[in-house]
Amino acid sequence: MYIAELTREQNHLKMNLYNAVSGKFEQTLFEESHPKYVEPQHPILFVKNNPNQFIWQSQRDGYNHLYLYNTSGKLLKQLTSGAWEVTDIIGFDEKGQNLYFASTNPTPMDRHIYSLNLRNSNITRHTTDAGMHSELLSASGRFLIDRFSA
Repeated sequence: MYIAELTREQNHLKMNLYNAVSGKFEQTLFEESHPKYVEPQHPILFVKNNPNQFIWQSQRDGYNHLYLYNTSGKLLKQLTSGAWEVTDIIGFDEKGQNLYFASTNPTPMDRHIYSLNLRNSNITRHTTDAGMHSELLSASGRFLIDRFSA
């Protein structure tokens, strides 16, 4: 079990691993701290077809972005960065190589849909019209349905 534990002041987080059978603490995978607050809002997301890696959303740089970790707690890489936020995780493609997400890039007035290649970190924008886009991803990860409002 992976549990994000916050101090009462909510300024220090420990991502801890516990044994699911015994409930015993095994190790702290990583820690985050901030003078004012740490705000974990999303659970870890295991990479499809790769149970040894997971994605953590964090506002550690001032914006909600995605970070790739292995299950030993090693940060493999920051997946997204910039003066914008990831607002929603939509899902993976069939092979688990691409992650679809919504973001405030390029303007917080809009929500656009992107995919991120986990191997090479290339980000592709899938929507163009200004406004609010939200997507439904097919179970196979091959098809997107765009719900759009302007």
